[in-house]
Amino acid sequence: MDRDVVDQAHEIYFNVIVAHGDGDEPWTPEQRSELRRALQLLEPADAAGDLGPEGIQLMASLCLELGNDEREEHVLRAGVDAFPGAPGLHADLGAAYANLGRWADAISHLAAAVVLGADDADERWAMTASQLVDALTECGDQERAEAVRTWARGQVRDEAAGQWLEDDDDDDDDDDASPSPE
Repeated sequence: MDRDVVDQAHEIYFNVIVAHGDGDEPWTPEQRSELRRALQLLEPADAAGDLGPEGIQLMASLCLELGNDEREEHVLRAGVDAFPGAPGLHADLGAAYANLGRWADAISHLAAAVVLGADDADERWAMTASQLVDALTECGDQERAEAVRTWARGQVRDEAAGQWLEDDDDDDDDDDASPSPE
């Protein structure tokens, strides 16, 4: 993999995000131009088969930011085909399918990401497990969703990761609790 190209493209992407801030405004023409430039840096390495999972994920993210959901999906599917053991690629493809409402595909790839990444149950892994729980819930499989949540809670090693797996209903119950008489 051409590490320099991926690093350059990542730096451009990061700088655009920082300049954009966390507002809901669309990208400016200059920011879109920079995102396209980052994508164009990656394309020759992708065509040559020289991108690893991280570069493929970056390329897919750039496609998504530029509004090309179909290309994002294509890039991620090709990445999963090339690197079937890369949990991040499965996680991103699962999230893309969830955004498209393709729940069976989303569950398949999110589950693969969770299983493949279980030995490194960090915050990113917990976020993916939470997305799997949400996808299962969306499909009406609450029992399996809760089983996954319970199992995943036992895998995480720190509080930040564990927060991704909090049951939203637990928070609601706390808000509805009446004060106890003293």
